[in-house]
Amino acid sequence: MPTSPYPLVPQPMEKSWLERHPRWKIPLGVLTLLFLMALFGAGVISIVMFSFHHSDVYQQSVDKALASPEVQEQFGEPLRIGWFMSGELKVNGSAGTANLSIPISGPRGSGQIRAIASKNAGVWQFSCLQVIPAGKPCCISLLPAN
Repeated sequence: MPTSPYPLVPQPMEKSWLERHPRWKIPLGVLTLLFLMALFGAGVISIVMFSFHHSDVYQQSVDKALASPEVQEQFGEPLRIGWFMSGELKVNGSAGTANLSIPISGPRGSGQIRAIASKNAGVWQFSCLQVIPAGKPCCISLLPAN
């Protein structure tokens, strides 16, 4: 007599860990939701910071600060630009405005690069570009004297 391809008496299916511990469903669901929200927030912040760091006005501000001998003397070498910055950047084609505060530091101290600029016909014009050392009353102007 031939044997059947499956047992005549079925074996009971083994329950998963979550089925054996149903009280963990809600805490695990909440933790998963919190993790996904944190991941989304980190993604948004990364995209915003990436776009700020690759803007023309940011690059020009940082380049002028790094090239300034007064800034190098105040903060020492090597100069480091911080990742998290604050302010606003509005660009619409060949026009726009920027109001940025960019952290800068070196072996002798830290401070902020303060940049206020407007973009007309594709060219950024700075109305304020200065480095403000932390804890000091003076600031270093990076604009040419009029």
